[in-house]
Amino acid sequence: MSGLNARGDRPHEVRRDRERPASSPTYEAALGLAIVAAEGTRGVLSLLRRHSPEDVWRAGRRDLLEWTEGRSWVDRFLDLRSRTSPREAASAVAASGLVFVPWGHVAYEADLRALDLPPAGLFVKASPEAFEQFVAGARVAVVGTRKASPYGLSVGRAIGKAFAQRGVWVVSGLALGIDGRAHSGCIEAGGRSAAVLGCGADVVYPRRHRELYDRIGSEGVILSELPPGVRPAPWFFPERNRLLAALSHAVVVVEAPQRSGALITAHRALDLGREVFVVPGRISERVSEGTNRLLYDGATMCLDPVSLVEDFLRFTRKETSPFLSGVSDPVSADSGENGLEQAGRLAVMALSAGPRSVDAVAGVAGITSREASAALGLLELRGQVVRVAPGTYGLSGR
Repeated sequence: MSGLNARGDRPHEVRRDRERPASSPTYEAALGLAIVAAEGTRGVLSLLRRHSPEDVWRAGRRDLLEWTEGRSWVDRFLDLRSRTSPREAASAVAASGLVFVPWGHVAYEADLRALDLPPAGLFVKASPEAFEQFVAGARVAVVGTRKASPYGLSVGRAIGKAFAQRGVWVVSGLALGIDGRAHSGCIEAGGRSAAVLGCGADVVYPRRHRELYDRIGSEGVILSELPPGVRPAPWFFPERNRLLAALSHAVVVVEAPQRSGALITAHRALDLGREVFVVPGRISERVSEGTNRLLYDGATMCLDPVSLVEDFLRFTRKETSPFLSGVSDPVSADSGENGLEQAGRLAVMALSAGPRSVDAVAGVAGITSREASAALGLLELRGQVVRVAPGTYGLSGR
């Protein structure tokens, strides 16, 4: 991917600027949708799974009601649209120093499209080179509570460092607690970090992380689906967490109580078929209630930062996979038959009745989600199964 300019264009598109309007129809429509969605009509984003940004932006009331079965936000959307000028908004984005990457752009992550409410685009603060490397690179989300224990803060920093040392982007939310320590550990080790915000990408929140924000903005990536200048609000953060999950290849939860944004990120990741790693905690500590519950439900345990990184690289196949190199897999120790082959045979049987999610395959086959994920990865490489949706597989030829 080549670098972007202030509109999110590729360089060869920039050379044609004099031959076309200041912004493309897709860019303007996606930008308009991003603005009105942030003002209370998020339901309109659900239409992007079936209709283009231009069609949604130009749609009349009758079409919108038909597409949405009479959703209550339609009239508010039409009112906001009538008072929104995407071209004026494009000038405001450029003045803010951000870049808007619209739906349909080569840099718009494919997994974002699988969300129930995919963002109309992303507002990005980054150099073209850094954003290019972010899109192309291996990315892990490291999340946890703002009220972390000293132990959790130490582990969060160590995990950030370990991933940085292997060239993996560390993605988090810039919040106090685990998020900030993971970002800091990554930067201290000379790695690249990305912050996904629940406010405009030009807004520093929390203020105590001003220095960290500046460092990430100059060396890494800061992004948001919210327009420039939008202040943080409680209802923005759960939606931000779905982006954290979709923009990362796996999620690591360090500490999280039962009601935690980090758990939202973990569950969104599971919905997308991502691996979720968890740092175990003391059963007597509130900050470990959520993480220990994830482990009880089948998440992968983090034994130490180094092993965690190796597990991440193996599961995501971002480096040479043990399936390809001939290195034995841990699940093979339980039987005379290679354990991965046995899990693959059981997974095929589970899919004989039709496509299933990774967790559903695990349940039917009587294996762990980790074993099911590894087996399905191998079967996909062999062409025996295909991914029919994020986290869902079916037998080839069916």
